[in-house]
Amino acid sequence: MAFTLATRSSWNSPALRLLAQRGLATTAVPRMASEKPANPKSFKIYRWNPDAPTEKPRMQEYKLDLGQTGPMVLDALIKIKNEVDSTLTFRRSCREGICGSCAMNIDGKNTLACITHIPKDQPTKDVLIYPLPHMFVVKDLVPDMNYFYKQYASIKPWLQRKDAPEPNKELLQSPEDRK
Repeated sequence: MAFTLATRSSWNSPALRLLAQRGLATTAVPRMASEKPANPKSFKIYRWNPDAPTEKPRMQEYKLDLGQTGPMVLDALIKIKNEVDSTLTFRRSCREGICGSCAMNIDGKNTLACITHIPKDQPTKDVLIYPLPHMFVVKDLVPDMNYFYKQYASIKPWLQRKDAPEPNKELLQSPEDRK
């Protein structure tokens, strides 16, 4: 149920009556459902639980009102996890498209859920969400990152010294070293 703030007409103490007259005291009252039309959207999400090995992977459908959620696919996933199905599993971290932890396949494209807008141009079309297709699945939308981290370490994409540093000594840089 949605709530709006309204001033209360009967207060028990003179101080609260004074605040109410000045518009500073409010209470929550239910808002009529007809004030804002529902904007439903269906999300079909890949589900697989390794704790139930006899159960096959499946697509589970969730319906959300887009007026009650944020504009991104990650917002919808968080709303589903918090309010509809707490067993849904996925990764998230920065919500800004930097870390890549929310990478998944959304409507056939490998992308980040935090920077992917929920498509509103086709209201009847379902949003299909799968884990990344080239990785093993740990659970639901969580891919196994072990192989990725092994490949990442093998190419060593970080700065490397030519000579070995002295142990227990701080490596200082002068302004000339930074040029």
